[in-house]
Amino acid sequence: MNRRIVSAVTGAALIAGSLIVLTPSAAVAQTVTEASCSGDSLVSEELAAGSTWQMCWRIDSYRGLVLDKVAYQPRDDAAPFLVLDSIALAQLNVPYDTGATEYNDVTTYQVGGRRLQAIEDIDCPTGEVRDTWVDATRGVIPSVCIAEEDSGIAYRSNVPRDALYAAQGTDLVLHSVSRIGWYEYLTEYRFHDDGEISVRLGATGDLSPNDYVNVVNQGWPLAPGQEDFAVNHYHSAFWKVDFGLDSGSTQTVEKFATTPTGEYGTTGDTGHTAILDTKITTVDFETKTMGANREAYRVVNPESLNADGHARSYEIIVPRDQAYNLNPETDYDIAFTNAKSDEVHASYNLIPSKAGQMVTDYIDGEALTDPVAWVNVGFHHINRDEDQSPMPIHWQGFTLYPRDVSAQNPLIPEGRKWVNGDMRGVPNPNIPTTPPTTAPTTAPTTEPTTTPTTEPTGTPTAAPTGTPVPPAPGQID
Repeated sequence: MNRRIVSAVTGAALIAGSLIVLTPSAAVAQTVTEASCSGDSLVSEELAAGSTWQMCWRIDSYRGLVLDKVAYQPRDDAAPFLVLDSIALAQLNVPYDTGATEYNDVTTYQVGGRRLQAIEDIDCPTGEVRDTWVDATRGVIPSVCIAEEDSGIAYRSNVPRDALYAAQGTDLVLHSVSRIGWYEYLTEYRFHDDGEISVRLGATGDLSPNDYVNVVNQGWPLAPGQEDFAVNHYHSAFWKVDFGLDSGSTQTVEKFATTPTGEYGTTGDTGHTAILDTKITTVDFETKTMGANREAYRVVNPESLNADGHARSYEIIVPRDQAYNLNPETDYDIAFTNAKSDEVHASYNLIPSKAGQMVTDYIDGEALTDPVAWVNVGFHHINRDEDQSPMPIHWQGFTLYPRDVSAQNPLIPEGRKWVNGDMRGVPNPNIPTTPPTTAPTTAPTTEPTTTPTTEPTGTPTAAPTGTPVPPAPGQID
């Protein structure tokens, strides 16, 4: 387990075995994140590609790992760009298919507090572990792992006559572990070097030994033969995402809707390619949505522009294949409300001024000016033999996708910085403009200068020229 102690006040360097304290010659302005937290609560990490993420972290007794003032700084930018005011798990709804059992783990059982597990070496083999106080019984425990992890290919383009532009990427990853009943949950936030954010909940541990039924359509047989049907169930995870794009006082929500026009193009390979029309409309008031095919939402700061003059935004990408929308608490994929301090939990809210309320209650027709997204991602756990034991981890989550935060790829290689917009007819500066010489300057000689001799010059001697002399006695031949 790697513990790295970093002072937020003093910088130091090791030079030739001596510790030298570095005193800045001029005060450096604090970022929004640095003004919000310091010491071990502050995470500020420059990744291998040169981009930087900053955030404050804390453990909430009920919601577990909470991140505040999350900011991204592209490699070539001078200052961080605030993305989120905060993000946290807001509910974990677990109904069983028999209808006999349903849990709301965040508000009933806690994800932090007594449920938080101590981070072990196996949980954080290469990263940094930080501690936090959890309760009077256990006091301070190692509670969060912070690591830079490989993420695979970041980009690849093999440009003819130019070069192969390719790079491996890395992510800054924060995660904590909670044990609720027989399940163990990993709350994970993955910050990519290109500005993307992956939000995930992993479930492992063991199936509940108390939830078996002899009803074929409500469980799966785990014992030999058709016996011991473990009850199928849902995990519906809800996150509260409070946007703070570039610290903007006004942010808007926009909906992308792509629909077929009914017309078809005739020049493609099939000769019958549907013509699609994408319209962008503003979501003016608080609402909840159950997304349809070819629909998406983004939160945008209209006053924060990139170098191309385009408004910076983040798009919310949600998988919709296993949504559980069978009660009022879970009947949406994404809901939008204005940020309010007493609207904390997606259902069975624990804040006294709005005790017991849910997202549906928070929606009261207000104009959206400071949007919060409530994101619901479901996973229908149809049990299988491989779940025993321990259960292999399964993941559910969503993506926050940067849209026009940068005018180009924030990791763009030097040789591609000239590409911005329609470059047809613009010569590639990396390719010589003078065509290479393809023909030799003189014609090659194709005939030999003299005729080769094909006949021998004389008759070969086939027999010895004389009679051999036998060796004298005692002479060795």
